[in-house]
Amino acid sequence: MDKTSKTAIRGMMLYVLALLVLGVLAGAVYTIYGHPADPSERPAAETIPQKAPAPQ
Repeated sequence: MDKTSKTAIRGMMLYVLALLVLGVLAGAVYTIYGHPADPSERPAAETIPQKAPAPQ
């Protein structure tokens, strides 16, 4: 069996690295922009119970 050339190994490593970078970038974009809001879903701020005012 012939030895795998260094060029082929570098190419495969570059391909895997490119996929990893694209995955990280896609995750960052998804985290920043998130999924489109569902109009029937209430905003998170509305679901947080408000504290009652302190008695005087």
